[in-house]
Amino acid sequence: MRSSVRFVVLACVLAAASAQAQVYKWVDENGKVQYGDRPPDKAKAAPVGVMPGPADARVAKPDDWKQKDLEFQRRKIERERQEQGPRAQQADANRAAQCSDSRRRLGLLQEQIPIYQRNEKGERVYIEDQDRARMMDELRGSIAENCR
Repeated sequence: MRSSVRFVVLACVLAAASAQAQVYKWVDENGKVQYGDRPPDKAKAAPVGVMPGPADARVAKPDDWKQKDLEFQRRKIERERQEQGPRAQQADANRAAQCSDSRRRLGLLQEQIPIYQRNEKGERVYIEDQDRARMMDELRGSIAENCR
């Protein structure tokens, strides 16, 4: 406990000392090393060289964190756009293929020729007129949705 208190006091003294010009070191009556910004009158004190921090740390710009946050947000948005790029291109390609297929199938249905589908047994089942009209409406909806 005592050593941690000494460490905290020492850290505070050194932090305060960085704002001051000089730090002194001396040994007290109990033989313990002490640090301070003013030497005691009775003890022999020696100045301690304290290294200053980097110039940027001493002169902090108040708007610097705002600029860093803006840069971070910009990089985040750019990274998301790059990740979505291939997905968006794939979605556009799928939409274009769906558009082309729907137009082709609608053209076949509009020709009024007999059209069949295969059932689960593999047999031909011809499309009736009411099913043809329903399928054409579905294809027109697909074209409206995918062909932009």
